[in-house]
Amino acid sequence: MTNNIPFEFIPQNVTFEQMNAIITFRNIWLELSMWMRSFVHSFIDDHPRLAAVSDRLYVGVPLKFYNALIVFYGNQIAEEYLNRISRLILIFWRLVDARKRGDQEAVNRITVELYETADQGADFLASINDYWDASVWRDLFTQLINMGIQVILSILQGNYQNEIRVFDRIQDLAVVMADYMARGILLGGLNHPASMMSPVEASTATIQ
Repeated sequence: MTNNIPFEFIPQNVTFEQMNAIITFRNIWLELSMWMRSFVHSFIDDHPRLAAVSDRLYVGVPLKFYNALIVFYGNQIAEEYLNRISRLILIFWRLVDARKRGDQEAVNRITVELYETADQGADFLASINDYWDASVWRDLFTQLINMGIQVILSILQGNYQNEIRVFDRIQDLAVVMADYMARGILLGGLNHPASMMSPVEASTATIQ
């Protein structure tokens, strides 16, 4: 899987607003990885910035996904994905809390729930775009969760060198996930241009 979007996949009739949304996917996925890491540090260290970081992770990042996806899929699907990614983040939040408290029973239960929720999200994405494969999304989300857990454990153990190495890998993965999402949207737009919203529709539906 390449980290770059092949030029020939870009629709000739794509609007500026739609292209701008595509370009933002890398930033959104990278922001997700960055704020997940910042949240783990803040939560474990009881840092004063925890409330601000939590708000950006749980509210800000999902809204950015919503605003990018609504251009191509409309309000209903964009809102559904917002809810799903928000739920995934919330479960990750609960996992960090359980790990910090040393509640292994809760850790086991929440970890299963996290993977199941990610699998459901993968199935949802595959259901809305013929160019997104559920098995690919499941693998990508599984890698993200696995590395997220490694970040939690590394910080709890004070192994910051490993935490940095894992975060580097998470950033690489975020780019892959962003490009896979964008490529599917581009290909879907080529074959189903009517599914894309007009610039006026998108601008009026976007959440600030």
